[in-house]
Amino acid sequence: MTLVVVTGMPGAGSSTVIKEALKSKEEGVDVDFTPMNYGDVMFEVAREEKFVEKRDELRKLPSEKQREIQMLACNKISEWKRSTNLIIDTHCTIKTPSGYLPGLPEYVLREIKPDQFVLIEANPAEIFERRQRDKTRERDIEDEKGIEEHRFMNRAMSMAYACLTGTSVKIIENHDGELEKAAEVFFELMQMLSRP
Repeated sequence: MTLVVVTGMPGAGSSTVIKEALKSKEEGVDVDFTPMNYGDVMFEVAREEKFVEKRDELRKLPSEKQREIQMLACNKISEWKRSTNLIIDTHCTIKTPSGYLPGLPEYVLREIKPDQFVLIEANPAEIFERRQRDKTRERDIEDEKGIEEHRFMNRAMSMAYACLTGTSVKIIENHDGELEKAAEVFFELMQMLSRP
């Protein structure tokens, strides 16, 4: 089965682009992909193991504990991939107190074997404003310079992931007021990947 990894830093709108693109599926245009959020799977595993109570606590755990949780979640996703085409929504890098942590380290990539990477991006000013408006999450404060650095790290890491797996990276811009355009580009990519 096919596995598409969609990444974007908090506020880039990766989850929103996926949801908007999948509306076409509901309207009868068929693409056979099931969306899944890696962070949700990690949170389920971490909560079952009693490591955290809230999702935003994950990124503050020690690196070795985050790696353990990543692998447990990875095993679940790898199992699902055997029977389902998946869209995995995750973060390319996670900014932690000790620096940037790869969202998909080599041992995870080896297990899930992705077929395509998609990087959802927006301008640093747009991301900053979106984060300010989002009251559903406990996000760390990051200025536009920090967001630009994070975007650079995501691009570099995406290409490293592509080199490790032999897959391509598609960058989709998700600017304010242009969600439908971003979703259309993503949907066209899913259609292409659905063809035998």
